[in-house]
Amino acid sequence: MLKKFIENMPKVELHMHVEGSMEAKTLWELAHHNNYKIEYNSIDELKAAYKFNNLTEFIDMYMLGTRVIKSEQDLYDVCMTYFKKCVEQNIQHTEVHCDIRTYVDYGYPPEFVINALHGAFIDAKNNYGITGGFMPCFIRHLGAEVAQADWDLMSPFKDKILAIGLSAVEVGYPPSLFKETFAKVRDAGIHVIAHAGEEAPADYIWSAIKDIKVERIDHGIRCLEDERLVEYLVDTQLPLTVCPQSNVALKIFKYMSQHTLPLMLEKGLNVSIHSDDPAHFNAYLTENMISIAENTSVTKQGIIQMAKNAINGSFASKQRKKELHSNLKDYLSHHQDSNSQVST
Repeated sequence: MLKKFIENMPKVELHMHVEGSMEAKTLWELAHHNNYKIEYNSIDELKAAYKFNNLTEFIDMYMLGTRVIKSEQDLYDVCMTYFKKCVEQNIQHTEVHCDIRTYVDYGYPPEFVINALHGAFIDAKNNYGITGGFMPCFIRHLGAEVAQADWDLMSPFKDKILAIGLSAVEVGYPPSLFKETFAKVRDAGIHVIAHAGEEAPADYIWSAIKDIKVERIDHGIRCLEDERLVEYLVDTQLPLTVCPQSNVALKIFKYMSQHTLPLMLEKGLNVSIHSDDPAHFNAYLTENMISIAENTSVTKQGIIQMAKNAINGSFASKQRKKELHSNLKDYLSHHQDSNSQVST
């Protein structure tokens, strides 16, 4: 019953990497279309390689996905395939990551990514009514100088960028290293977000808050190690985009039943559920929600509250947020029971 409720519920996604939505079939087709040789002899063999034993295997497959993309059209098509999945899962607003630096290093101009993503979002709105935007990230382990160079490349296209984040290898690269560049991002009127507190300790979340003044934290699960930080996050209601299946797949938790999301919700943190790299972890937004509902103590009430948190934590306009809340409210009014009475 709850599974069907989640499947049909209107949703908002705030943490999803475009290349991470590339199914094995799409990767295979792009490789062959672009005459890019891969080591796999069939789609089934490639699918089997999507079951990762460690972080290195995941990164290798993620990067392979970027290498088979050879044109703006290829990247646009990957985005549109994801948007079709959004239609299936009733994801009505989505804010997605796609890094500029990876493709610049391959020899493409920054507009290769920017035009593909921007064009895809325009068509997603026109064709499906889906809203959202594109959020490139600075790749933290490449250092502050590369981040500044990336900002110089992206800044002429600032009107096509919803937010800029910080991602990739976390330990050893605190947000404080990127303070000056993010000050320029904020001055340009672009939202600031950061992956923090996934593999690195709570200090990295503090750094994201104090040094680059984030408006949203991606992951943030290690905030529970610092009581003062938890109090701050509860008081400010700074959004945390949690990706449960990603956390299990990358061995942060051995089992979904061990996930700390129920405790985070219980403490009053502004958490919501997202997919991160859905094709790689075999779980889009709906599957992540269902897995949490089936394997932890999170109730229907908690699922609804996190759906509302996702709307509130988005960078959608006030009017669009009002529409999204109205759509969710209409859905809940047709599925009322004692567990569905929660605050907005």
